[in-house]
Amino acid sequence: MRTISERNSEKRSRFLMRTAKEIRNYTVRKKISVALLSMLTLVTALLYVVATLYKQSGSFTVSIDKYDMTKYGLSLSETRDMAQKTATLNAKIDEEITNIAGEWIPEDVDMIDGEHNGDDYIAYTFYLENSGSVEVPVEYEIGISNITNGLDEAIRIRLYRDGEATTYAKTKNDGSGPEEGTTEFYSDKLAMRDRIENFNPGQTMKFTVVIWVEGNDPECVDWLIGGKLRVDMNMSIIH
Repeated sequence: MRTISERNSEKRSRFLMRTAKEIRNYTVRKKISVALLSMLTLVTALLYVVATLYKQSGSFTVSIDKYDMTKYGLSLSETRDMAQKTATLNAKIDEEITNIAGEWIPEDVDMIDGEHNGDDYIAYTFYLENSGSVEVPVEYEIGISNITNGLDEAIRIRLYRDGEATTYAKTKNDGSGPEEGTTEFYSDKLAMRDRIENFNPGQTMKFTVVIWVEGNDPECVDWLIGGKLRVDMNMSIIH
């Protein structure tokens, strides 16, 4: 028969073994928890940084050059009825967005007037009117500036002109040509430049500008994080 001392010793031994095992399990669980927490923290940080691509990037401005409004005149408005004509439109784009695929943008994105940004894209619709008394040719261009972190490498700018859309992007990084489904940027400072050859008095034309970061672009990589740029559109009568 075991003595009381032997039984106590056995209990202490089982207790110590159980305690050691529990400590090992706790340590493993703790390590896993710390690893998961670190991963979640990293993901959250990346999502936050990527989501602030456009933070403090300013605004999207559309402007026209001023002329003798009785003969040569252009007017802008956010509505087709041109109820509030102006020479400058300014759309706030203080948006927090992340990269998306262009095909996610709604097909009817150009059917809403004024500012109508989505979760991860910027969209603005406006109207141009020949408010003068003579037919004129009009040139329009979209400029890009204040570029940081090479954000223009993966940016897409889609312009709808009376429903006809063209998507503009910077040429491929290896210089081999345009990104798939796009027209190359006109220059380092201009996304595009085009003209309306015969813009008649009283004629109105509808424009929609959509801007996003294309997630399928090979240049959409980590070094774009925190990047920003400014986009402006200008319209002028060609003499």
